[in-house]
Amino acid sequence: RPENSPGPFFVDHTCIDCDTCRWMAPATFASVGDMSAVVRQPQSAAERQAAMQALLSCPTFSIHVRERQPGELKAVQQSFPLPVPGCDSVFHTGFAAERSFGATAYFIRRPEGNLLVDVPRWTPLLAQRLQQLGGVRWVFLTHRDDVSDHAAWAAHFPACQRIIHAKEVNRRQGTDQCEVVLEGEGPWALPDGGGDVQLVFTPGHTAGCVSLLYRPDKALLTGDHLAWSHRMQRLTIFRAYNWHSVELQLASVAALRRLDFLHVLPGHGRRARFADAADRERQLEALL
Repeated sequence: RPENSPGPFFVDHTCIDCDTCRWMAPATFASVGDMSAVVRQPQSAAERQAAMQALLSCPTFSIHVRERQPGELKAVQQSFPLPVPGCDSVFHTGFAAERSFGATAYFIRRPEGNLLVDVPRWTPLLAQRLQQLGGVRWVFLTHRDDVSDHAAWAAHFPACQRIIHAKEVNRRQGTDQCEVVLEGEGPWALPDGGGDVQLVFTPGHTAGCVSLLYRPDKALLTGDHLAWSHRMQRLTIFRAYNWHSVELQLASVAALRRLDFLHVLPGHGRRARFADAADRERQLEALL
């Protein structure tokens, strides 16, 4: 694409404008003409690493680099999953899947058993890294849009169990094979009984959307329920992509006020980090 800045990194015409590279490496990538483009070549080792991480995470393999340094690719592959700033146990898996339009998946390390929240594209190298970190005991699927390669991940980690709400189950995506199906309106704990995780019914975007509160890091993992809008510079529910009920989604957002969280970690959209509970309340009120 002619919109790319001259240099080794470039984005081709297959970009689907999912925003993954732009939030992972904002110094390098930006939106130009309804697609991402390299607007500035990396100027430091840290910027180059972020650009390479975005390259590997692109769901459509639309990012390329003409020249690689010896051992660079392996080192970047080994950097995943990436720590989420401000969280001790929550990580970004990278390797987004095209079938979930580049949704962000997360990995949570916990003594009772590690947890995937939504799933990245099936990647043996990433699976090896997660195995080194203790494997995966639970795969929590927030809603039907972001289930992607859930069956491949479950097959690789045979002891893991997938969790999804009954209203999101369907045969076409294979979620009728999920081992744990949530019924009703919750809230729910994980079947291992750990008090660190609360599953919160947040319908609206879809009929059975469920968010996950990870209490130790005060992190709310929201799927497509709630996110930060880079364009509007505030929280958003992305009304244009609501598949069920905007009114119900807003009511679900309002109900989040009773929860103690300082991070919003979405599947689509940008992350939000609040200074304190008062800041969280102000941001929620601005949306509502």
